[in-house]
Amino acid sequence: MATLEDLEARVAALEASQADYRAVLAAVNALAANERDHSLRLDGFEREFVDLRQEMRAGFRTVDEHIAEIKDLIVGRRNGT
Repeated sequence: MATLEDLEARVAALEASQADYRAVLAAVNALAANERDHSLRLDGFEREFVDLRQEMRAGFRTVDEHIAEIKDLIVGRRNGT
């Protein structure tokens, strides 16, 4: 039969084990929250990058159109039109 000291030691060990479990669980939850925050920020950066890329492409198309117009004007003047 277990003595009172043995039972108290077992209870203390269980309480310590439970405290360790809670600490690990708290750390995992903190890491998960951090991961969610990073994921949301990354999604925001990706959206901004896609928007910027679309704006740059539109700008390049505009520049290409202007160059084509200038070329037409230069070629037209050379041909006397």
